[in-house]
Amino acid sequence: MSTGWVIGGRFTMLDRIGTGGTSRVWRAFDHAEGRYCAAKLVRRRGPTTVLRAVREQALRLAHPHVVTPYASCAADDDVLLAMELVRGGSLQTLLGDYGRLPPAYAAEVLDQLLAALGHIHAAGVVHRDVKPANLLLEPSAVGAPLVRLADFGIALEDDGVRVTTTGFTVGTPGYLAPEVLDWNRPGPRQDLYAAGMVGWRMLTGAGDPQPRQPVGAPPAGTPPGLWSVVGCLCDPDPERRPPDAAAARRALAMCGLELRLPASTLDGEALQIFDQLGPPPAAPGAPG
Repeated sequence: MSTGWVIGGRFTMLDRIGTGGTSRVWRAFDHAEGRYCAAKLVRRRGPTTVLRAVREQALRLAHPHVVTPYASCAADDDVLLAMELVRGGSLQTLLGDYGRLPPAYAAEVLDQLLAALGHIHAAGVVHRDVKPANLLLEPSAVGAPLVRLADFGIALEDDGVRVTTTGFTVGTPGYLAPEVLDWNRPGPRQDLYAAGMVGWRMLTGAGDPQPRQPVGAPPAGTPPGLWSVVGCLCDPDPERRPPDAAAARRALAMCGLELRLPASTLDGEALQIFDQLGPPPAAPGAPG
C-alpha cells in the first residue's frame, strides 16, 4: 500500500507505524472526523480472523487508560479499525530507552494499567496479552506517564466464546499465567499475573520474563511493600492473587509512593516520554 491511498472514501493512509502478526498499523487522516488516527489493517485469512476483528471493533470501552476502535470499514481483504493516535511509543520503548524505572514511577504505571484492567474486566472482557508493547504512552516533557492499554485482538469475553483457533495457547509466553500454560480457561486473574510481570520488568530492568518466571528478591532500593504487591500479582496459584484489579490497586495505594515531577531515573537523568512519530506526511484536506 502506498502513501495517500484512501480507504472507504474516508481514511487517507499516510505512513506505517507498526506491524503485527496479522495486522499493520498506519497513521491515517480521518476526513469524516477531521483528525489523524491510527488505522489498523487486520488481515482476513479465515473466519477466526474476521471474528477477531469484529470482536475488537465491538470493544467500545470508553476509559482514559484504554484504546479501542471508534470506527471500522472494509478494505479489500482487510478490515480497517480506526483508533485514537497515541504518539509516545509504548512502555517497551520506554524500557528500552531507560532500563529500570524508579519505584514510584513504576507504581504509577502499574496503577493505571490496573485501572484499565478493572474497567475491561467489569465489562466481561479478558485482554489475554498484557505486556509492555501493548501499553501505549502519551508524550510528556516532564515524564508523567499516561498509559493506554491497547491491542484487544485476542480478547476473550467471559461467556467463554473464543476468537482464536481452538487448541492454541494465545498470548506472550513470559506473561502467561501458569494455569494458562497448563491449558486452563483464561480469566481476569491471567491479566493480573501479566500486570505483575510488567511490574517485575519495570522494577528489575530485565528483559521479557521466562515462562513461570520466579519473582526473586527485590532489587536494591525497591520498597518491600511494592515488591510484595508485584509478588502477589505473580503468584503461581491464581487463588493467592488479588481477587480483582480493584483489590490490587488498594494494595498498591497502601505502599504510599508518590511520584514527584519532573520525573528522573535512578541515575538522576530526566525521564521523558518523547513523541515517537514526528510530523505527519502531507495529506489532501488535512491541516498543514
